[in-house]
Amino acid sequence: MAENEAAIMIIKAAADLRKAAGLDKKRRAELESVADYLESIIYEAELGYGEPLYPEAEQPVAPEDEIRKMIKPFRVRLSR
Repeated sequence: MAENEAAIMIIKAAADLRKAAGLDKKRRAELESVADYLESIIYEAELGYGEPLYPEAEQPVAPEDEIRKMIKPFRVRLSR
């Protein structure tokens, strides 16, 4: 029952965002895209797409010293 209540709240939020998009012409695209995203959460759960066709590959984690070496040039540029 909690899932149904959450779904209803999400759908209402998406509807409110669409109304706001109609009133705010500057941010219309942003508001509509957020509303689309919220609705996709509900429909994806209802449709149950299952396993993705192309699962995400695990990204190798770089050691901390290597990360610090990559960040160092940016620190120099920002400090000038």
